[in-house]
Amino acid sequence: MSQEKVSQADHIDNTTPAMSTPTAASASPSVVDDGLDHEGTVVYWKSFSFLGSLAAIMLMANSLFIGYAMPVNVLSVIDADIGPSPNIYLVSMTFTLVSGVMLLIVGRLSDIVGRRYFMIFAQILSLVGSIISARANSVNMVIGGTILSAFAGGAQQLYPMLVQELVPNKYRFYSQAAITLSVLPTIGFGTAIARAFVANEHMGWRWCYYLNVIVSGLSVVLLALCYFPPDFHMINKELTTLQELRQLDYGGLFLYSAGLVLLLLGFTWGEGTYPWASAHVIAPIVIGAVLVAVFFLYQIYMPLKQPLMPIKLLKIRNFSAVVIVGCVGQMVYYALNLLWPTIITTFLTTDNIKIGLMSSTTGAGLAFGEVIVAPFFKMLGHPNYQLAAWSVLLTVFTALMALVDQNSQTLSIILTLFAGICVGVVECITIVISGLVVPPEDIGASQGFYTSMRAVTGTIALSIYVSVYSARLPVFIQRDVTAAAANAGLPTDSLPAVFAALTNGTSSALDAVPGMNSTIATAVTDGNLLGYHMAFKVVFLSTIAFGGIAIIASFFVQDVSKYLNNYVNKTIHRPGNEGQAQNRPAEKVVEEV
Repeated sequence: MSQEKVSQADHIDNTTPAMSTPTAASASPSVVDDGLDHEGTVVYWKSFSFLGSLAAIMLMANSLFIGYAMPVNVLSVIDADIGPSPNIYLVSMTFTLVSGVMLLIVGRLSDIVGRRYFMIFAQILSLVGSIISARANSVNMVIGGTILSAFAGGAQQLYPMLVQELVPNKYRFYSQAAITLSVLPTIGFGTAIARAFVANEHMGWRWCYYLNVIVSGLSVVLLALCYFPPDFHMINKELTTLQELRQLDYGGLFLYSAGLVLLLLGFTWGEGTYPWASAHVIAPIVIGAVLVAVFFLYQIYMPLKQPLMPIKLLKIRNFSAVVIVGCVGQMVYYALNLLWPTIITTFLTTDNIKIGLMSSTTGAGLAFGEVIVAPFFKMLGHPNYQLAAWSVLLTVFTALMALVDQNSQTLSIILTLFAGICVGVVECITIVISGLVVPPEDIGASQGFYTSMRAVTGTIALSIYVSVYSARLPVFIQRDVTAAAANAGLPTDSLPAVFAALTNGTSSALDAVPGMNSTIATAVTDGNLLGYHMAFKVVFLSTIAFGGIAIIASFFVQDVSKYLNNYVNKTIHRPGNEGQAQNRPAEKVVEEV
């Protein structure tokens, strides 16, 4: 790229006019411009292009959670309707694999050639994938539609970056809060909406996909009409498209894609599909880890003109520190994502609507956490202490879930809500800082790398939790049910029938056990619940180790107040202005919008 390589950190003079190009000339003192002082600037911020772009990005963000998170919550219903199929788990796995790999690729390539067509094409894929899934008459068709949606997800998950780079740096926390608030209906209450669709006989699970068809379609229209960030010719002043294509890091693309796919595949299979000691799990993890290591060595030592992942980013202390905090902090939170729905159905309720509403506490808490941090971050300062404090609280609230049993409905709701708030604050701070402290032309690579690392660490966390839970649950149930049944007077030779009845899951099966009466049945049920409680307890207490890593990494984050200035990374332009600079004084920009 011939675009000037310059970091926001090199131009931290808060007297620089908003949306000005960060050059030596523009760094000279001038009248303070907060983006609202000049009539032309006000026109730009209120223009159809700018507001339409924001609306398109917000719809894109909602499309991500509608098209994936909502159907995943009702997979058993989908399987019962158009299955059964042993491949139903691939709906979840393929999305994680494909979108996780695409994140860095989309982020980096859109840095180089422009973002417009990446985002439009992604939403078209989301639209088509949802249509296929909505009309599916087999689980394999749903998987096919999900694969298309997964490619779209690689772009959709970059939605925080798309908003942040369009606003002045000092408003990035507010933009992150705003975009998160806009997805509250889907990230917060998507589970409840999905289950409400299922409960409505006139709608059903297919409406999870039909809703995404509507949202993706609106996003495509607004992106096409309004979203004109700097294009290839505005970013590349000297190179032609063919020259730029020749310089792309194809070796890095192969190593990164192959390594990440194998890693995610291995850890996903280790969640229960195959034994951890099997070649199906060990081989992908080992080969994937080697390929990822080779990828980083390749990025370091090869003379690449357009590296897929600029290693210089990892040398930025703030960037590396917040990536660790964000990824490891999320690993703590994943215990709730995995176990909270099971806790609800095991201990609290079997009502479909109540399950959906209770499952929404973590997502709603996360959205609220991102919103509340925006007004106070700069005022409080010391991001290291802020991140450490919230990481401590996240670890404490998650670990306290070890106390939850069938008598703890209120406590469990409070703990999951507050844990969600904590992870929302941590997520907001780390996402914004990871984009603030890198050179403007590398924000896509930085956000793509950060988000893909979260996919990897999240998959690893789920694998660990599933393994611990799966290993300990039968041990605890065997121990606690046996003790409860013996103490209540059940004959020893009836125990095999008791465990068979518990597997069946019906009260009639338990009543049919020889020697069973109401007192023994109550004792057996309590013993079974105690076994679940103990298994949950072990998993939640295991999150303390991850929380400790996040807390330690927090102290390596340095002050970022100098970055919270008036600089705008990208501005929306009117088609036909390709020859203009990427960022210009606000007055000139709005004359052209």
